Order: sequence, then structure tokens, then C-alpha cells
Amino acid sequence: MAETPIEFHEEHVPGFLIHHKQDPSQMNVFHRHQGYEIVWLKAGEALYVFEEKVYHLRKNTILLFKSSEFHRVSLRDGAAYERVVVMFTADFFSFDHVLLKSFFHFMDQLPFPHFKLDLFVWDTDTFQAMIDNLLFESNHKNNWQQKAALEIYLMELILFLSRSMNIDQQANHKLDRVSEQQNPVDFHDQIVKEINEVWNTEWRLDTIAEHLHISKFYLCRFFKKEFGVTIQEYILQRRLFEANRLLTESSLTVHEISEHVGFQSASSFIRRFKERNRVTPNQYRKKQQALRDSK
Repeated sequence: MAETPIEFHEEHVPGFLIHHKQDPSQMNVFHRHQGYEIVWLKAGEALYVFEEKVYHLRKNTILLFKSSEFHRVSLRDGAAYERVVVMFTADFFSFDHVLLKSFFHFMDQLPFPHFKLDLFVWDTDTFQAMIDNLLFESNHKNNWQQKAALEIYLMELILFLSRSMNIDQQANHKLDRVSEQQNPVDFHDQIVKEINEVWNTEWRLDTIAEHLHISKFYLCRFFKKEFGVTIQEYILQRRLFEANRLLTESSLTVHEISEHVGFQSASSFIRRFKERNRVTPNQYRKKQQALRDSK
């Protein structure tokens, strides 16, 4: 039975968005969008997969990251997934502030543009109050000075997170650097790291498995179970993700891009690209250019 293709998705997100969801639905594709994202897992567990890093979220874990990173969520079958998600872009704010500058600078200086925080029990009420303020304002469009209120409450949330990041930095803790015995997610990191070393080459499954000291059969089963896609599908999505970026941000030809991202021929690249994006690479490039020109 042929596997259903999974598309790479590039979301459009407004300057600010917040939602509280309790259903287990998820975007089962790798995607990205501009700005920053704050995820507070209130119940259950989830695996957040990035290009070079994997995070295992449990109850009262907060994950803050740049949304422009290639990412997806993977859930275990039947697992609870209650979360609050806040998305915002830098241009949402109508003013400059030293706190915002410090926050953006800190995110730029991290080894990976992600920060994971395990919320202490005594901090949950404080954090919940900030979220409640944002949810209330977001759900009442006719409130006087709603935009200004959202900016203030979001600044309060950023202050809370920035202080937590600053404390972590001062204590000289390495983010998520624990032994494999303490946190099995490190094995996910190893797998992603190995695959990301070869995603744009003529890679071999045997070689990846050998580097990880496991059998290729175990690797395939483990990857599909944990990440929700096959290794082949992950690599294809990674190649098309990079192709999208190069078509938007560079002047490389379609042929040059196809070589750069690891396709054996330009015709194979164009066919795969059109299957996933429903347009050819050149059509996609023209569309992105038109969007930029209209701004």
C-alpha cells in the first residue's frame, strides 16, 4: 500500500495569535512561519522535532522557539495533548523597548533558537494569569485599546520568560544537556543529527544505522514510530523545505538548487516540487516575488 504523501507547509500567521486547545489534533507536516512561538503543555506529552534538535514536552513544560525553524509535532497514539500556543512577530509591537531588544538578542545567541523551561508548581498560577489576560483580550475584539492591552500582556509574558532564560544562563546550565540515561530524547537528537549530515547527499540507510550502532530495521521502525514519517519522507521534506527557502531568498537557478538540495536531476526535483507545492519551482518563485512586491 503506497504511503500517503505529506506536504511541507508554510503557514501565514498574523502579528499575534493565541489559542488553548485540548483536542489531540496536530499539523502532521513539517512547517514554518515567521515570528516566535510559545507552547505551554498543560497535560499529556508531545515530541517537538526541529532540524537539529528534538524536545520531549510533558505537563507544565514551556517551549519557546523561532517559528521560522523547520518543525513538526509528533504525538503517541491516544495521548492527551492540552496546550496553550502563543504566536507573535516582532512587528506586532508598535514601540521599541529594551526588554524586546534583549529578548530577540538572547534568542539569536542561543546554540539552537529554542528554549525549554519546566514550570515550577509555584509559578503555574502566575503564568496562568498572564495567559488568561491574553486569552480574554484576544476573545473580546471590541475592548477599548485592545491592541495596546495585548502588547502589554505579551510584554509581561516575555519578561517572565526572559528572566527565566537569564537565570538559566547565569547558573551556567546547558540547555537540555543531560545524559541519555536521564533523558532518552537525546537518542532522538542523535538520529536527527546523523540524518541532517547527509540529507542532501546520496545517503545510505546502512551507513546511518552503522553510525548509530543499531540495525537499519530498528532505525526505520523507531523513526516512523517516534517522528510520524519515514526517514525517506523526512529527507524529502527537508530537501523541499530548503528548496523553498532558496527559491525565495537566492538567485540560484532551478538546476543549481536541485543539485544543492540533493536531487539527481532537475527534472526529478521539478516533479517532486510540483507534487508537494502544486506549482513548479519557477511559478513558486514568481509568486513569492509578487507577495514581496505587494508589501
